Order: sequence, then C-alpha cells, then structure tokens
Amino acid sequence: MTQETQQEAQHPRPSEVLSRLERELRDLWVPQPGEPVKSRVCAMNLIVVAGSHKLAEKYTHIVDEVTRGIPARAIVVTIDPEAPSGLDGDVTAVCTVTEGAQIVCSERLRLTAAGALASRAGSAVEALLVPEIPTVLVWLGRVHVEDPVFLSMTREADRVVLDTEYTSLTSLLALARWAREKPGRPSVADMAWTRVAPWQEMFARFFDEPKLRGHAKRITTVTISQASEAGARLGSEGALILGWLATRLGWKVQRVGGHSRFVREDGEQVVVKLNAVPRPEGVAPAALAGMAFEAESGGFVAAGSIERTLRSGLEGATPDADVLTWKLDVDLPSATEQTVRLSTNRGARVLERTLQRPAVDLTLDESAHFSEKIEEEGLSCT
Repeated sequence: MTQETQQEAQHPRPSEVLSRLERELRDLWVPQPGEPVKSRVCAMNLIVVAGSHKLAEKYTHIVDEVTRGIPARAIVVTIDPEAPSGLDGDVTAVCTVTEGAQIVCSERLRLTAAGALASRAGSAVEALLVPEIPTVLVWLGRVHVEDPVFLSMTREADRVVLDTEYTSLTSLLALARWAREKPGRPSVADMAWTRVAPWQEMFARFFDEPKLRGHAKRITTVTISQASEAGARLGSEGALILGWLATRLGWKVQRVGGHSRFVREDGEQVVVKLNAVPRPEGVAPAALAGMAFEAESGGFVAAGSIERTLRSGLEGATPDADVLTWKLDVDLPSATEQTVRLSTNRGARVLERTLQRPAVDLTLDESAHFSEKIEEEGLSCT
C-alpha cells in the first residue's frame, strides 16, 4: 500500500463525506421545537475556489454577506494538493430577516479537497449542486485552462468570475480566449471590470456638454496612473479602462518600425502616458489611481482629470472607499471641479454587483480583446 493510499484510508471515503453533507443539508430544513420557521431560497449555485485556507476563510465571510442579498447554494472549495489526501466539509444556513419578519436562508458549504483527492474536487462539487438553476464559478487564482480541476469545475458553470487582483491580466486574457474558442463555454466576468465601472461613467461625463461631444473623437493625450513602482507593467484595472476607452472611440494599435502607437479613427495619433504613484499599505497592487485627457475640436482645447486620493476612506471603511477629484478645464460654463466619494470596494459589494451584471458582457469581451494587444506591448509605468 502506497503512502498516498494509506493516507486516504485514514479518512472517510469521498462518498461517505458527500452522503454526510447531503444529509446535513436536508437536516437544515427540518423544523426543530421552539425554532422559528425558516424559508429556503436558492437562485443560483455559487462555487468559490481558493488555493489556500487563508483565502478560503476570507471569502467565506464575503460569500455569507453576498448570499444574504442573492439567495444561493454557495460552496467554498479549498484546493490543497500538497496536504495529506482527504475530502472534508461542513454545512450551515446563512439567514436574514426580511421586513415582514420572515427568515430567509441560503445554504453554504465549505469543502476541502487535499492531496490526491484535489483532482477530484470537481466531481464532488457537481454532486452537491442544485439542479436546473444557473451556476457561477468564482476562481480565485491564476487560470490554467488545461488544469483538470478548472475544467471539471466549468462543466456545469454558466459563468466564470475572476478577480485579477488575485491573479493577473494574463489570466483574464487566457480565459477570454478559451471561452471564445468553442460555443457553449461559460461566459467570463472580472471583478476588476466591476471596480472600474464608476471610472467609465465619470470619464464619459466629460463629454456630456453638447459642445464637447466632438472632443471625445479628438483626444490627443490620455494619462493612466496606477499604484505601483515605476517600471511596473500596466495592471488589469488600467488595461481594462484603456481597452474600454479605445474600443468605445474606435482606436487601433498601429505598428511602425517595431514601435506601436494608438491611432484614432481619423488616423491621428493618441499619446498614451502611464504613471506610477506611491502605493499606501492596504491598497491593492496596480490599483487605478487616476485618468486624464486632452482634446482639441472646434477651435478650442478641453482637458479633464480624475484623481484618486488613495486610503482616504471614512473612519471604519475599507481603504478603497476613496475620494475622487473630478475636474474639467475648458472655456465653457460647464468647466467645474467636483469631489466624489468612490463607493466602498469591499469584496462582498464588488462580488454582488458582478453577479448582478448581465451574464454576457460584450463590452468586457471587446475591452479584454483590445487589452490583449496592450499586454503584447508590455506597457510599463514611468
């Protein structure tokens, strides 16, 4: 008997563990004397896969908060191929009280697949899914599309959600290519894309004034700032916002003599500058820290900027609940400066907003595809 086989023999068989978890799920809804009546509600299967116990523990709290607003059967899975072989898990109800004093509950399971059984985590999760409802897979780590665990987890998934704060833009691009290669594969979402949504809205506001509409197509310079060391590659948030801007305005990447440049629809060049700003403790690496533009149309110049004061959150808020300064400099009455508080970027809020977005997001697909060209150039911050 091999050492791995001996380790498996010391633990309950996977079938026994799954039978116990299914029994505990049923027992959750058996009324107990003196307990109030609980209503089970389930709108989706939510699978969260983490590569460490620490990350799984962090996301268990996030999942519990999310499922109070989006009822689901949530399964938080820890994959630990280096630990002694075994499969284990537990079950609990996550409940909230409605305005009508009704107790509404989701189900949350934690599952650990270790050693040789790590590669069989997908089949264990599949056995615990609620049939005939949507399934979302949140993958917290680098994506390798040939990984058998990843492939087994995606068999039942309608959507795969990444957070490129935990992985990289490369993972998002690889996953987007994989999803495009074959019809029927899950759609792709990224929590970094959700975090840049307010920046998209605020940048578009620069051109709300009718006299500035033409300036959007006549941008000459764009500056992106991120929280990183000088020389760091452009991060996922910066690449996605730049990809969004380029695809909305019809820019192309043109290569001349071994050099690349961004070109507008009219053939004129757009100068793209990338800046690094100091990253305070607690701020995510390469977090988007600012955007600025200059444009000329109709005989006058317009300039605008959005600057983020990192770690300016309210007392008790997360470091990401920052102040943004929005400024439009133009010889028009619409010129102004405003201070906006960026919504708290707590993990639960971002995940919930991501789950509520449309399953198929063509704008993300287009922006990610353009970001692939940016990634090829290896753009770095000065």
